[in-house]
Order: sequence, then C-alpha cells, then structure tokens
Amino acid sequence: MAFQIPKMATRSSANLPIAMVLLATGSLLWIRAALRTPGALDMTPSVDGCLTVGIVGVLLALLHGVTYPTALLSIAAPIALAQFLATGGSGFAFLPVLGIELTALGLFGLPLSRLPRRRPAVTAPVRSLSTAHPSPS
Repeated sequence: MAFQIPKMATRSSANLPIAMVLLATGSLLWIRAALRTPGALDMTPSVDGCLTVGIVGVLLALLHGVTYPTALLSIAAPIALAQFLATGGSGFAFLPVLGIELTALGLFGLPLSRLPRRRPAVTAPVRSLSTAHPSPS
C-alpha cells in the first residue's frame, strides 16, 4: 500500500483580494478622518448604531451561508448607501464610519479566504436502492 497525500480542498481565494482592498481602503479612510478632525472617531449613538447595523448585518448573512461577495453587495452596500443618505452626504460624519466598517469587513474576509468552498446543496431527493426496514411496532 502506497501512502497517498490527500488532495487539498479548493479554497475560496476570490475573497482574499476583496478583503485586502476593503481592509486597505477602510484603514485609509478612518486614519485620514482621524488626522483631519480630532473628534471624527467619537462614538456617538448614531455612529454606534451605524457600525452595529453595518457589521452585524453582514455577519448574520455570512452565518446563514451567504457567500462573502454576495453579502457585501446585497447587505453592506445598501446599508452604506442608507448611512450616506442619513448623514446628508456630509463626509465628516460618513467617512469615519465607512472606514471602520470597511476595515471590519476586510478583516472578516481574511479568514474566509482560507476556508474551503461549500459544496452545492443536494437538489434532488436521495432514493434508497432497497426497501425500508419495517417498523418493530
């Protein structure tokens, strides 16, 4: 019997570039905001609520099996747009929150790029080749 090396599982490597871009962009946004205005990163209730909705919404989608790019496009993008509209388009209030959210979403994507891809769900019912065992009752 020869020793065989098991095949490596396919990794979802498409998540890594997305995560790196989000991490770099988010870090630059909130660092730039902190350097320009000292109070830009103050945790007010509105900032706390925006961060909670933006980050927890994507986490819940990921826990329910939504893929990382789909969660970003279907959950994070509409939430970011709503946050932008709620701040009245002012970059002073919006950019630090967006930067922190993008940094967190990028950090979520780093370990997700190392996880194996999910197998597709079974679409047809599984049929047995033999009859079922009769019930003892």
